[in-house]
Amino acid sequence: MANAATWQWIGYNMVIFYAALQAVPRETLEAAVVDGAGELRTAWSVKLPMIRSSVVLTTLFTAVGAIQLFNEPEVLRTRSSAISPEWSPVMFIYQAAFTRHDYGLAAAASLLLAVLGAALSFVITKLGNRWKEA
Repeated sequence: MANAATWQWIGYNMVIFYAALQAVPRETLEAAVVDGAGELRTAWSVKLPMIRSSVVLTTLFTAVGAIQLFNEPEVLRTRSSAISPEWSPVMFIYQAAFTRHDYGLAAAASLLLAVLGAALSFVITKLGNRWKEA
């Protein structure tokens, strides 16, 4: 399941990283080479600090996408009895609303999932801002 989700979204993240790396000024990279930095040192000390906002953005998108996981477990559930119908929070909400017709429980769980997503976004953004200041 993780493999399917990873391959589904890795291209999206790579496009963001590629665009961020294209925005790194060539003069800065040339200066690092002139100063004697190797490829690894240039990547770690020059490129990574310059694309921090993109790293934080992709981390945020990945974390929020992880709590909204539905398609992969739902597709695999039809093939395996090891995955319960309530494997992820979104599957639980789906089962509550459309199988058990307990719309109040589904609404409450949806609200809790939204609060969890907001809290996760807040934490990642705060950690990303702290990393940016360092």
